[in-house]
Amino acid sequence: MDFDDSASDLAFRREVGAWLDEALSDVPDQEELSQDERENWSRVWQDRLCAGNWAGLSWPVAHGGRGLDSLAQAIFNEEAAVRGAPYPLNGVGMMLAGPTVIAHGTDEQQARHLPGILRGEEYWCQGFSEPGAGSDLAGLRTAATKVDGGWLINGAKIWTSNAHNASRCLLLARTDADAPKHQGITYFLAPMDGFTVRPLTMINGDTEFNEMFLDDVFVPDADVLGGVGNGWRVALTTLAFERGSMALNLWVWARQAVDRVVDLGIARGVADDSAFVDAVGALQCDAEAVRIGSMRMLGESRAGGVPGPETSALKSLWAGVVQRANRLAVHLDDGGGVLLDGDGAAARMRRYLRARAHTIEGGTEEVQKSILAERVLNLPRSR
Repeated sequence: MDFDDSASDLAFRREVGAWLDEALSDVPDQEELSQDERENWSRVWQDRLCAGNWAGLSWPVAHGGRGLDSLAQAIFNEEAAVRGAPYPLNGVGMMLAGPTVIAHGTDEQQARHLPGILRGEEYWCQGFSEPGAGSDLAGLRTAATKVDGGWLINGAKIWTSNAHNASRCLLLARTDADAPKHQGITYFLAPMDGFTVRPLTMINGDTEFNEMFLDDVFVPDADVLGGVGNGWRVALTTLAFERGSMALNLWVWARQAVDRVVDLGIARGVADDSAFVDAVGALQCDAEAVRIGSMRMLGESRAGGVPGPETSALKSLWAGVVQRANRLAVHLDDGGGVLLDGDGAAARMRRYLRARAHTIEGGTEEVQKSILAERVLNLPRSR
């Protein structure tokens, strides 16, 4: 596999870079901002992406996108990350909701939702995980009861990113309690009216995750995606897009973490210290492995394949790189590493604390290792 840009890819990278340099000229360092300030800039950035026709790069032209492939999106993401661009506020809408509606939605659903996602007018969240159904998603208990014209939904969801900003939710609910657990699920494009959203305060003080409570929330029949009882099949599509978007981002996130600690080491005057050099060398090797794994996944996607269980190895390796890089940064800050408020050392401590979640969210480290053991190494199940 060739890991270098082709001539056309290089030309696109230069086009992206030129636009980003201008579009980011007034954007402050996101790492030094509060959560509210970051979200405000994320909203501004979402608007700029839409206005500049950079949203939906890999969406089909017929649905308002530019019809480019996943590598083009990866190039854009990498160039944006290198420049410290904000994360777009509607990432769930552009990377998950839109592609899933394109794959399974009716003409009416596509016409109703896709333009608003691309224009940044319709913000989405993903209501899959529940207090008792995270790793075992099919064990969800949120229930939908049929009523005239739609469904009444009752239950709870947890660890929902961006729910406090969203107007719509990709919602899984059980519509047949007697069916096998993978067959009695329906997928809803649910309006957030009637949802109770409560923020979850993380160890670093941010509240990017939420829990959601649904008490007789009405969702019309027109918002059922893929047909009643077919929710698991549709959810697998969303999860495949989620794995694909992960391949687009893991490498650049790993690179950012390593670059930051290298810059800090230079500023602290330890760039030639043997212990620092050894630690950074190991980080750079593992970050390069993340890049190669990400490119492999992108290559499979371009060839029409679906990311396999090896994705678990990539996610686990990435989480380790980011956690180790942030731990090293806090170590270099010495006593300043106890701060939480402010910029500089405090921002690095907040990143360190946030990174602790990387081996939990998106599948715990234990789940990732079980997937690798059972599906790659063909070891017997441990449960």
